Amino acid sequence: MKKIPKVILVCLLVGILAFPALAAPAPNGSDAVRKIVVFQDGISKKDQSDALKKVGLKEVKKLSLVNAAVVMVDPAIEAFLLTQPEVLRVDNDPLAYTQKAGKSVPTAFVETLPWGVDQIDADLVWAQMANKGEGVKVALLDTGINLKHPDLVDNIYGGYNAIDPRKAPVDTYGHGTHVAGIIAGMDNEIGVIGVAPRANLYAVKVLDVNSGYISDVIDGLQWCIDNQMQVINMSVGLLEDVESFHEAITRAYEQGIVLIAASGNSGENSVIYPAKYPEVIAVGASDFNNQIPYWSSQGPEVDIVAPGLDIYSTFLGVTYRELIGTSMACPHVAGTAALILSSGISDSNGNGRVNDEVRERLLSTATDLGETGWNSSSGWGLVNAARAVGIPTP
Repeated sequence: MKKIPKVILVCLLVGILAFPALAAPAPNGSDAVRKIVVFQDGISKKDQSDALKKVGLKEVKKLSLVNAAVVMVDPAIEAFLLTQPEVLRVDNDPLAYTQKAGKSVPTAFVETLPWGVDQIDADLVWAQMANKGEGVKVALLDTGINLKHPDLVDNIYGGYNAIDPRKAPVDTYGHGTHVAGIIAGMDNEIGVIGVAPRANLYAVKVLDVNSGYISDVIDGLQWCIDNQMQVINMSVGLLEDVESFHEAITRAYEQGIVLIAASGNSGENSVIYPAKYPEVIAVGASDFNNQIPYWSSQGPEVDIVAPGLDIYSTFLGVTYRELIGTSMACPHVAGTAALILSSGISDSNGNGRVNDEVRERLLSTATDLGETGWNSSSGWGLVNAARAVGIPTP
């Protein structure tokens, strides 16, 4: 049996004390932790900065999407900060983690059709509709992408490094590169071919190695909105519900972006955020026999499943690797969303955006696994790319 690592998720505690305003304690002591300070509506950026300076704090970064700033603060300063009239609340800034495990396998340079891409019938879409996701903008909120990988390079159209905007969103860990290959590995006679092999990939680096602050994920969401992304893949998650994070997710959803996230790798009743938010399509994993692995997170929030076991895809250098997890299932659904958008879909509910329609198409055309209809282990079933774009399948 393959060993699946425990998902280690860090939750920081917020202590909110109602003391009258006194002189501010010395800032940034040895107990300082990273927090998100959310300001009242109508407070200008200058006034936000001034409010922090009054209590001896300096911004790590601004989060315009949620009217907030990131700071390093110790508990005594936090209590004082909450007495300032400009401040609405202080949120935790916990770490989100990738949702995968892996193993090294020999690299094959002759192009292969990965079993997961085959299982969801994406190849039927290419053959019968000549649709490979052309032109659809798909962002990966992840560890970055190997920008020089020969199986991805022509499909990478840009990106952003939320951790250090002065640097390119280069992947030094491999997770984001693996996810990218599942979505849009090129049809170029080497390595692998992704679900939507002509989609436009954007590397949004929000994780350093296998984890990253939620504030950087929020920053990445802002970039996606500003740059009109159509699909966001989030093969990351955490246990803690951070209000600022949910606000950012909601605003991305209201901009019409299709939001897709891994459900997590902790088994029954353990769906993580952001997959747990109603605006997000929560993706669990399936195996070769369309069974749900014991480690795939299950619960009332699961919407759909996709292949997540021994998924072969692009990695660091010019290599490839097999990885396991809902991190690998999630991009199968993101790639299918790109195929739907590329095939054309109308705004049937008249709200000016089509992400609701993409979601409905994904779920209504999924292949039932076991009992008919929705269940907490497989959601509405296995994503079916062919049916999702209107190709009848048995």
